[in-house]
Amino acid sequence: MSLRGFFSMSDDELSATLILRRALFLLLLFGLMLFYLAPGFKGLNHYKGKEQAQIARELVRTGSFQTKMIRPLSLHQSDQNNEDLDGVHMVGFPDTYHAPLNPMINSIVMRFFKGKDDFKWDRKDTVYYLDRVITATSIIFLLASIGITFSFISRVFDTKIGGVTAVLMLLCELLWRFSQTGLPQMLMLFLFTLGSYLVFRAVEAQCMERKPIWFLLFAAFCFGLLALTHWLAVWPFVGLLIFSCFYFKPIGTAAFSMLAVFLVIILPWCFRNLITSGSIFGSGYYAMFGGMGAYEEEIYRTYNRGAGNIFAKGFASKVLGTSLNQLNGIYAFLGSIAVAPLFFVSLLHPFKRPQIAAFRWFILAMWIPAVIGMSLFGLADGSTDPNQLHLLFIPLMTGYGIAMLAILWSRIGIAPGLKTIADNGHLWIAILLSTVPMILNLIPGVPRALGGEKERLTPGLLISHIRESAEPEEVVVTDSPWDVAWYGDRTALWLPTTKSQLREIMKRTEKNNNPISGILITPKSLDKSLRDLIYRREKEWGSLILGQNIFMASKMRTKVQPKSWMPSGRGLINSFEGLPFTEPDQKMSSIGYFYYTNPNK
Repeated sequence: MSLRGFFSMSDDELSATLILRRALFLLLLFGLMLFYLAPGFKGLNHYKGKEQAQIARELVRTGSFQTKMIRPLSLHQSDQNNEDLDGVHMVGFPDTYHAPLNPMINSIVMRFFKGKDDFKWDRKDTVYYLDRVITATSIIFLLASIGITFSFISRVFDTKIGGVTAVLMLLCELLWRFSQTGLPQMLMLFLFTLGSYLVFRAVEAQCMERKPIWFLLFAAFCFGLLALTHWLAVWPFVGLLIFSCFYFKPIGTAAFSMLAVFLVIILPWCFRNLITSGSIFGSGYYAMFGGMGAYEEEIYRTYNRGAGNIFAKGFASKVLGTSLNQLNGIYAFLGSIAVAPLFFVSLLHPFKRPQIAAFRWFILAMWIPAVIGMSLFGLADGSTDPNQLHLLFIPLMTGYGIAMLAILWSRIGIAPGLKTIADNGHLWIAILLSTVPMILNLIPGVPRALGGEKERLTPGLLISHIRESAEPEEVVVTDSPWDVAWYGDRTALWLPTTKSQLREIMKRTEKNNNPISGILITPKSLDKSLRDLIYRREKEWGSLILGQNIFMASKMRTKVQPKSWMPSGRGLINSFEGLPFTEPDQKMSSIGYFYYTNPNK
């Protein structure tokens, strides 16, 4: 679409009304960008986003895909694969958990902000400046997705539906929330929308009896990149592949060609994982166990876990529960956009244009395997979970939903005198209902963002002080390794489930000159339940965490907890035995982060 076509309602006249609409759209766009990047921004808010961010930073520094956040299970997997080398070094540890594309793209952007300080945080601002860089990159992909969606849906239906779909995406609070996590969902949305657009062009070509193969090959390339952004994205591609086998002619040829391109894209990284960890899936393979049985945290904090039985610990009930939660919460999973669920109603409507009628089945064919994949791998955090793939379908389902709403609205029979309501009433209703989540989020957020709270010390700023207490060649054992790795810029080992496993890891560190500096317990552990601390996952570290809880409670400036609790808390902390880390670091303790070091080192 040309620039003139973008701003005009016809080829002959320039519409002032349309120019005003586009100006308001751009004003809203830049306003939201400024809010979410400046006063409304408090730093990356998901731990896996911080993990990928620090991988990107290490990629800039070293040129290799390594991490400072180490999972005990990933460490054991690499040790087993490198037994002849006495294990791998923990400082400079190769990551095999995350898909590579998002960190790679972030690393390209980071190179422009490296400077002479090697990304050191000077702490003059309460938010790490690279947090804003990564969030800005996500927002750029969100805006690019909106642009593609406008062209895409306008081609499928018309510019009115395309424009309203773009507005609903811009006002979707879920998409903006994901842009602040550091997770790859906005990059995934861009690649998925672009790939789907190419599939639609292939469907068009098939309907016009032209060859669709080139569109399909480029679509497979996009889906290959999508899989390198998040491994769970393989599932919708499987659905696309299956449906393509029966739709495109000659039968099977297009699907085979797409599969070949897809494999060419992903197999080099699978081979890299095989060399590094002994498995083409890397340590990400064990994430499936988190959806089928035990919690992912419990799995990855275990140093010497075997392959295990995926049918243990409530496999059937957990998968069934996740599936039902997806169906019950489909409105929230689709960004609370009121018209998006109407896509499923559109499956019953006989669209006249064959490409529109056929393409909706491609969407359904991709969505069903995606639901299965999410059920198997789990959605512990609901609509904001890193495994959330429903949001990829927001543009497509919204476009079909608006079209279906327009069809239903036209059959209501509104009086001819109410032309404005008859023409656009359904669109305004859809926009107003869909913007409620964003409005509810912005109303309390604006005063907080513009008020004094924006100067409050952030957890990232506080934990960054660990870099003064640990040397670059040392390893910090902690319950919040992603924060230590990203903000503290030190190698961090996720606190193993037992002390015996930590001792085993300490023995191997003696061979590669990466000693354990100490154990850092953060306020994150204040939320642990008493049952966890005494009987379940944290029972080995219960005295440390309980002691910290009581000690911190006695320091609160309230009349509820008496100061006499302080000796009790100190007594619990001192009773911790079996490891040499007994001396609290005074600087970290003064800000509420208990860092236990070895006084004899």
